[in-house]
Amino acid sequence: MEPAIARPRRVLTPIAALLAVGVLVAMVVSGHLRENKQFVRFAPAGVMPESPDEIDRIEVTTSAGRREYVRANDGWRAGPAGPFAPRSLASHLNDSIKFMHVSAPVRVMERTEWSSLGLREFGLDPPRYTATLYRRGTAVLAAEFGAPNPQKVLQYMKLTGRDQVLLMSRFVGEEWEQAIRE
Repeated sequence: MEPAIARPRRVLTPIAALLAVGVLVAMVVSGHLRENKQFVRFAPAGVMPESPDEIDRIEVTTSAGRREYVRANDGWRAGPAGPFAPRSLASHLNDSIKFMHVSAPVRVMERTEWSSLGLREFGLDPPRYTATLYRRGTAVLAAEFGAPNPQKVLQYMKLTGRDQVLLMSRFVGEEWEQAIRE
């Protein structure tokens, strides 16, 4: 004789399996998995709305001069016909562009907030370096980088043509500086 506890298990197991298969069939028929509300969809909040893959030329200007990088099928070149950039430099350029796309300013200072001090106070007159990003021959963004804040965790940045001074996370500027040093 079979114990009383085993009978309900024997009946519940196939029912649970059928329910699981039913959920899978419903997902296949509907065409997508159930959305998990715990995950937050990525939305770029950076200073550059263009996708990083669309950027095909970069100009970096420092007090020492101007460097140009052009995206090729196999990576970045130093100028249109120049040699390929080393892998580490290409990585810094790619990361720099991505940071411009995804990193939002920590603070935005309007002209009325900074005009009495002047841009020199923020290391922006003149800027330490400028990165200009191009898409199909058109400049989409020119960012002037200034001094880090006193705690060295943020950095002042100004977008050419705009009156605002942005306070950005320091890692954004550090990535450009790594590319400049290479």
